[in-house]
Amino acid sequence: MRESATLIILAGGQSSRMGRPKHLLYTPQGGTVTEHLVQKLAFLFTETLVVGRNLTVLGSDMRAVEDLYPARSPIVGIYSGLLSAKTDLCFVIACDMPFVRASLVEHILSQSREADVCVPIVNDYYEPLCAAYRRSAIPAIYRAIERGLFKVTAPYDDLNLCTLPEEELRRFDRDLISFTNLNVPRQLGLLAQL
Repeated sequence: MRESATLIILAGGQSSRMGRPKHLLYTPQGGTVTEHLVQKLAFLFTETLVVGRNLTVLGSDMRAVEDLYPARSPIVGIYSGLLSAKTDLCFVIACDMPFVRASLVEHILSQSREADVCVPIVNDYYEPLCAAYRRSAIPAIYRAIERGLFKVTAPYDDLNLCTLPEEELRRFDRDLISFTNLNVPRQLGLLAQL
């Protein structure tokens, strides 16, 4: 039997380069990118949280969670989501990553058994906004925030990490499209590929 888990969608970024809130970007197929992520991934999870600040226009199948700190950083969203989750295991995804493959998410979750964080590595960099986190990571994340360390990977040295190499990830997403972020308006044309 699969372990229950919570989907945490981070929607608290400033979206300064995009010029509008990314979680409310509309897809050509209808609905927002946030709703698209929920439609694509919710079947894997017990509950879905959308974490950010002053969130509006969320569907009934999502629960809004306010960031607990004023600093605009994904680490604050992860911390706030983990504290609000009803399950020990959580999967964190940024709302601007609508191309994530469900099979990849399922694999990341399955590899997280002994770890506080199970994180993919792409092009020699962590992908912490497409990763599995356990509530056991909360104290280390809290300490990083309290020390003013807002880089998402700041607490990683104090956590039991499971890393997934690129060659393993490609078994579930050959072109690694799951890790594509929508950052600027000219990328919105990519949404036609959903």
